[in-house]
Amino acid sequence: MSFSSITKDELVNSCKLTNKEEKRSLLCGVTHAAGSMTLGRSGVGLKYVTENSNVAALTARLGKELYAADAVVSISEKERLNAVNTVVNLSGGGVMELLRDAGYAVEGDEELELGHIPEKLTDTQEKARCFLRGVFLGAGSVNDPNKGYHLELVCKYERFAYELCDIMASLGITAKYFPRKTSFIVYIKDGEMVSDFITLIGAMNSTIAFEDARVLRSVNNYINRQQNFEDANMNKAAAAAAQQLLDIETIRVNRGLESLPHKLREAAEIRINNPEATLAEIAEIAGISKSGFNHRLAKLSVIAQEIKDQDGGNL
Repeated sequence: MSFSSITKDELVNSCKLTNKEEKRSLLCGVTHAAGSMTLGRSGVGLKYVTENSNVAALTARLGKELYAADAVVSISEKERLNAVNTVVNLSGGGVMELLRDAGYAVEGDEELELGHIPEKLTDTQEKARCFLRGVFLGAGSVNDPNKGYHLELVCKYERFAYELCDIMASLGITAKYFPRKTSFIVYIKDGEMVSDFITLIGAMNSTIAFEDARVLRSVNNYINRQQNFEDANMNKAAAAAAQQLLDIETIRVNRGLESLPHKLREAAEIRINNPEATLAEIAEIAGISKSGFNHRLAKLSVIAQEIKDQDGGNL
């Protein structure tokens, strides 16, 4: 089961609503996200299509409870897409009232305000949370946090997308939207913001699972960065050691190590005898500080360069 499905199941099963207005906000959110109008012998109806049977059952229950609508639940299978959807059809006189509450019809006529979100659905923080919960249940998805951070809400109309972003912003959630084919996608890619949204709509267990995955991923990323840093340092140290050996060999071939002052000759011999040792290790052998030994190696490098510049240095 996907992380989205787990989150939706939790929202349906654990979020108990007793306030009629909050239930209305949630159902209107689902209606905007997953509903479409139908026209039949009995008049205007609403059809909801969802992959989650629990969301379908909640939609049917709220349609009956709030609007005395007749609800028929059926299964739709698409063999080509290997997908099973649950379809809820609401009919009856209450459907027009639900459409008006959702903002699909202007009071007094039948002109549609496509994508408009009436203020009465979100004029308190709790009703706004319920509305967003409904939108997520109807057309939301969230990635498994072990694979990345991405939450999106599919919107039919651009007006709905930007109004949705405004509502989320008023609750401290930063979201953006973009067009995708015939839809508009409201999305959140920041891990902390995704976690905040899941918390806001009431999926606390999913939030805990999301945060656990975030912490684990953060630790793994830190370990990988440290390993990369150490590998880079090792490569850098190996390259430095190789250059030091080349410098010493240039001096040996062209002038001989015996031409060097005692301390520099000692440093050269220690490096030759310990080609893979770190600077700290060869400094300890020499009995001096790292900076002191590094200073001697730098002098050897200068001498080698002088040989190359003046004598054409053989190697």
